[in-house]
Amino acid sequence: MGKADNTTYHFEGEVLLVYLMNASEGFTGGIAIKKPRIRELFGRVFVVGEVPADINDWASGLKTAVAVDQIVHFLEFADEKEYFQRISSINCSGGLVS
Repeated sequence: MGKADNTTYHFEGEVLLVYLMNASEGFTGGIAIKKPRIRELFGRVFVVGEVPADINDWASGLKTAVAVDQIVHFLEFADEKEYFQRISSINCSGGLVS
């Protein structure tokens, strides 16, 4: 784990899956962020990074950011391989993933 300061926290995993409060229908399965880091933008604190490489996601490889104050839960994955293995097991077992 990293430091408690919200602008210097360091995530150990390469991929972070965040769940948002009051998420719209398209984001109820969470938002995956590769190479997550904390950054202050426009006076707010964000988790910034890239959308993981997935041929089924049009946003694959693009930069993304989520406001920290909108996150209610997150999961860390060691790397993209672990992330994709775990979400594919959810899909195969009938779980919901957006």
